Amino acid sequence: MEKVKCAVVGVGIFGEIHVSAYKSYEKAELVKICDINEQRAKEISKKYNVEYTTDYKEIAQDKQIQVVSVATPDFAHKDIVVEMLKNGKDVLVEKPMATSISDAENMVEEAKRHNRILMTDFHNRFNPYIVQIKESFDRGEAGDISFMYARLSDRIDVPLKWFSWSGKSGPHWFLFPHIVDLVCWFAKSLPKKIFAVGKKGVLSSYGIDTYDSVTAILDFGKFYATVETSWVIPETWPAICDFYFKLEGSKGRLVVDFGEAITKISSDVKKELLFPFVIGDTPIENKPFGFAVLPIYHFVDCVILNKKPIVSPEDGLNNVRIIAKIVESIEKNKIVDF
Repeated sequence: MEKVKCAVVGVGIFGEIHVSAYKSYEKAELVKICDINEQRAKEISKKYNVEYTTDYKEIAQDKQIQVVSVATPDFAHKDIVVEMLKNGKDVLVEKPMATSISDAENMVEEAKRHNRILMTDFHNRFNPYIVQIKESFDRGEAGDISFMYARLSDRIDVPLKWFSWSGKSGPHWFLFPHIVDLVCWFAKSLPKKIFAVGKKGVLSSYGIDTYDSVTAILDFGKFYATVETSWVIPETWPAICDFYFKLEGSKGRLVVDFGEAITKISSDVKKELLFPFVIGDTPIENKPFGFAVLPIYHFVDCVILNKKPIVSPEDGLNNVRIIAKIVESIEKNKIVDF
């Protein structure tokens, strides 16, 4: 079988997972990587034995490359994605698809114009904990939705130490895409009205002008969902993220609590207690394992079979629209129509 030739643009923390996934998948061949940080590009190039460039247009113009993952910062997706689509590549883009509605619309339009596959990487749709309760819900075991609650927050070291661009994003753009997608996936519809509140202060004291926390109510008509996110969990908290999802139904309750499904590591050497998130991405015998790589494999399979991915271009676009409306509600301090 001829392998699908792949490339990755943006090889930071999550971009490296894409590199590892393509490198390990028997149906894929990683041809090239790209990062504007040449030192990082060289590091990943050497680690995975793959050619690198610092110019994404070099990848766009490489006719042998069929699939491109775009894992650049949240705000830096549109130009790269559009360039790849125009040059006949199928594109897997990290969430959020974009940080503006116009950018996301442009990307979807280009995918349609060039008849290319465009998928946003909502990898929690492949999370076995989430999939388990989704299958239960689809069988009718919880009945009709009464309300949903989803919380996804990070420790403060994520915006302070992981990225240099945190002020151009925020917990609403960095984390909300995951749980906004989840509630819409379960709802099988889009909200009709949105009301949100957001607070600033802690991160701005470090020179990062973005929200510390945001809470939004998404009104779907017959039921509603509350989504909550924060980027200011204390650095001493043992888990890097706080992830909880609940669906209350007319016949049952479905819950995923990642604070309970944990591994604990207590070390006198490091003088700390850690709760590592092992099911997302844990290398085993130098091969990636976990739900973070599954959507990447799925995307390659879709290209081979010429089938639609589980996440449509409109799913990514509507995700951006909802988060933009959440920001609008905060700024106007009022309920907004979707």
